Amino acid sequence: MKQMFFATAIIFMTISISSCGKKEAGLDGAVDFSITDLDGNSVKLSEYRGKTVLLNVWATWCAPCIKEIPDLKEIHAEYKDRNVVVLGVLLESQSPEAAKPIVDQLQINYPTWYGDDAFAKQFQIQAFPTTVIIDKNGKIVSRNVGLQNKERFLNLLKAAGI
Repeated sequence: MKQMFFATAIIFMTISISSCGKKEAGLDGAVDFSITDLDGNSVKLSEYRGKTVLLNVWATWCAPCIKEIPDLKEIHAEYKDRNVVVLGVLLESQSPEAAKPIVDQLQINYPTWYGDDAFAKQFQIQAFPTTVIIDKNGKIVSRNVGLQNKERFLNLLKAAGI
């Protein structure tokens, strides 16, 4: 039954991300996008240029996503003063307002944004969780699908030059 639910969810996400999205890229080839945080404020990835970004895309109904959060919180706390930032992008059909209590309940200490279909298409999100490592110059270094642990996250960050 769980496998059927997961397969249905993947099919739904694949269909829902097939809509058109506009990719933003700077002249230097760096990736950028505008997105909304859970308070409704517009933010841009380029605001974090100069830092290595661990961009974790997740959904509140995804058990592996929830399992990663304690490790992500630790990395954020330990590395935020070393030019590393953990960013969460919540990607699901609920509204940012509906998701905010869940984020608060999980005591997420890193910025969490609310993604849309255009974001999902730009980052080729087809399964949860997906982690994208972006270097200090704004270029994607790696894309990793599935459950990661703290050691794996740190290895990915180190490969990006931290």
